[in-house]
Amino acid sequence: MSRSTYKILLVDDERIIREAIARTVDWEGLGLELIGTAADGLQAWEQIEALRPDIILTDIKMPRLDGLELIRRTKEQQPEARFAVLSGYDEFDLAVGAMSMGVKHYLLKPCDEQEIGRALGELVRELDETRRREQLLVAARKTDNTRLSEREPLLALLLEEPLAEDAAERLRLTMQLHHQMKLRLIFVQWEKITACQELRVREIAAAQSGAGRSLLLSAVAGNRLLAAVEDAGLAEAVAAGARLRDELQSRCPGLQLTMAVSEAGPLDGLSQLYQDVQTYAAFAFYLGAGGIATRELVEPQRASSAVPEAASGELIAAALRIGDAEGARYELAAFFQALAAARCERHASLSLCLQLLTTVFKEVPVEELQAKMARLLSLPTLGDIETYVASEMEQWIERFGETQSNRGSAIVLRMKRLIAYHLANEDLSLQWLSQQHIFMNAEYLGRLFRKETGEKFSQYLTRQRIEKSKQLIATETESKMYEIAARSGFGGDQQYFGNVFKKYTGYSPLEYRKSLTERNQ
Repeated sequence: MSRSTYKILLVDDERIIREAIARTVDWEGLGLELIGTAADGLQAWEQIEALRPDIILTDIKMPRLDGLELIRRTKEQQPEARFAVLSGYDEFDLAVGAMSMGVKHYLLKPCDEQEIGRALGELVRELDETRRREQLLVAARKTDNTRLSEREPLLALLLEEPLAEDAAERLRLTMQLHHQMKLRLIFVQWEKITACQELRVREIAAAQSGAGRSLLLSAVAGNRLLAAVEDAGLAEAVAAGARLRDELQSRCPGLQLTMAVSEAGPLDGLSQLYQDVQTYAAFAFYLGAGGIATRELVEPQRASSAVPEAASGELIAAALRIGDAEGARYELAAFFQALAAARCERHASLSLCLQLLTTVFKEVPVEELQAKMARLLSLPTLGDIETYVASEMEQWIERFGETQSNRGSAIVLRMKRLIAYHLANEDLSLQWLSQQHIFMNAEYLGRLFRKETGEKFSQYLTRQRIEKSKQLIATETESKMYEIAARSGFGGDQQYFGNVFKKYTGYSPLEYRKSLTERNQ
């Protein structure tokens, strides 16, 4: 029997596409109810606020309010809402932005009702699993009164409710804790979990909590677990967290955990400790699998929060284009080193990694690139992402490297030809060549030039200009020195020309002309 369980909103500024999707997709067969359509992002936002759909199928590029802003606003107000994105070939950068915000379903226009149905079917299954988990948890909470039991009132409140003023005192009295006692919080978070796994997490936390056990007390809510231990030093708290992690991973195989341990603090300071430990957890992304974040991990970010300029995929792409495999490997390592050193917020680092992927592999088919992006977004740590991208790059080098092997010298030969042709242009520089003719990263071109010639680009350019000026002085005996300077690329600065000329030849331009005259007599 067909069902109509979840509400869906359709958003596209192209009327023909909007009407075609509304007409051809089997909404009822998918378990969906089409509650409305919108012609732009602003109209869609108004309907989302009023109708609260479970799923939004939206175009990414629209007037008044684009798809990215629509996703951002909706996730702030309705984080449980699911999105599928429609995008054209020339809008892929926008789709990358959507994926960095957690949107996993990307449909490339033109797409048919079967493709749309498959994406929406996956979203329905996700929502079904969430609903089943919630139903099981409601039953579990009725059984053991977990949410606000006397065993764990403060931690449950920290996870789910505004903190009551007397919560810390109630906890102290319930647990018979003395006023001077200090606690540390262990924070655990995960993304995907089945209903059975979540019940198992609750059992594990309860089994490890209580007098004489690893954890003093614990609470579980949604995708988070919070535990407290009596302070015996950071190492002891991390060890308790590691024992909890090992048990969770043993009994819930495949569960990807983010973990952090707080500083020590009194009972009435737990609310601040909870805020702090969530901040630490955001930086566990920079640890290896199973790593436990502490305050020390966050400190470098506080010193320098700017995104590093070195984190650019252009250098890697440039190396791959000319077949310089070693250069590409070097630049990839530099990219991730810069990213790890900057310690940006996780979403900012993910966005940069997605940009890297689209820059390095922009010549592969969009569907293949989309699959690579989805794989990248599923990885839990920066180290995992680096390993994955490096592996993909090695496959690319193996497939295309041989046909690119001689392009390095070809690029340098072209640079030399362009230098010879544009030598009189005083704007001629490495940056100018990269922007006007070669369309590759200037920094990389400079390294390539030095590698191939053994000479810096600037030195080579100056030497060519001096050789040109020497030739003009020798052959055009009536020309003024400022004219020779200009025709050699030194512009109108005759004094600068004279200084450089003497540095390279040991003569001033006039002395050089005089020496030639004397030599010919």
